[in-house]
Amino acid sequence: MSRGTTEFVLLSGFLGSGKTSLLLDWLALPEAEDTAVIVNEAGEIDIDGAIIAESGTLPMAMLANGCVCCTLTSDLVFTIRELVAARERDGGPPFRRIVLECSGLSKPGPILRSLMPLAALGLQVRVVTLCDAVLAPRQAEHFEEWSAQVAAAGTLVLSKLDRAAPEPAIAALRAVNPLAPVVAEADGAARARTTFLSTRGAAPVAGLPQAAPHPRITLALARFTPAASWEERLDWLEDLAAFCGDRLLRVKGLLHPPSGPPLLVQGVGTVYSPLAPLPGAIGREEALVVILRDLTLAELRSMAPETLVEWQQPSARGLACF
Repeated sequence: MSRGTTEFVLLSGFLGSGKTSLLLDWLALPEAEDTAVIVNEAGEIDIDGAIIAESGTLPMAMLANGCVCCTLTSDLVFTIRELVAARERDGGPPFRRIVLECSGLSKPGPILRSLMPLAALGLQVRVVTLCDAVLAPRQAEHFEEWSAQVAAAGTLVLSKLDRAAPEPAIAALRAVNPLAPVVAEADGAARARTTFLSTRGAAPVAGLPQAAPHPRITLALARFTPAASWEERLDWLEDLAAFCGDRLLRVKGLLHPPSGPPLLVQGVGTVYSPLAPLPGAIGREEALVVILRDLTLAELRSMAPETLVEWQQPSARGLACF
């Protein structure tokens, strides 16, 4: 197994959503054998780390007394490097995955930005966000951290399904992130296995009504005009990050280069992953879904001339291709 096959899972979720329980369910499975865990506690007492340590002798590190997205970013880089180096010194194969359990107030964007010095490790980064099925609709209204966590997710997972039906929570999730598959498994082991091994087959409950719009969230669909050059497309992506700043939560879509297959564009906050060829998307439309907080479509249109990009409110059909 090459170093590049190690997956870095950023496990986020608001306070009390059940991240430690999900992680413990995963660590109890035989498939978790090659997993390392990093726990971030915002307080001085590392309760979650102590609980997880009881699960066995897995490689584990603590980031305590601070939020990893605010004050501990350099500590995170150091910790990951040390985990990887210790594994090499012991002569073991690379970890299959490293899971960072974030504090409940962490925003994924700054954490992903802090990982840039680790590019040489070739980590495959994925954001998983756990949401309380009981409290999600209420948290969506009041906490910007919740919105940032949900918007950044590549996989959304519902907890506490023994206490609430999933439909209201999924509607709240879809109002912020219509792109990510939703894992709605009541059984702990099945939920953990689906979350960490594969997102195939994870989908929102069928027949949901269209979600009511989130009062602070804007979903927008950007399409480049034929007059836009390839260089202008790339410059526009950087300009979008600079224009929106912290109000940019997520970007996902396809770009068509002058030659070769379409390229997958993925961004969390102002951090873009490297553009990746996606041969399976040949023939699909070039467009970008943009998720923002406290920015209107009218403000976005002022960012660049209409000869370069056209903005629209996406329909459910328009989002289906992503």
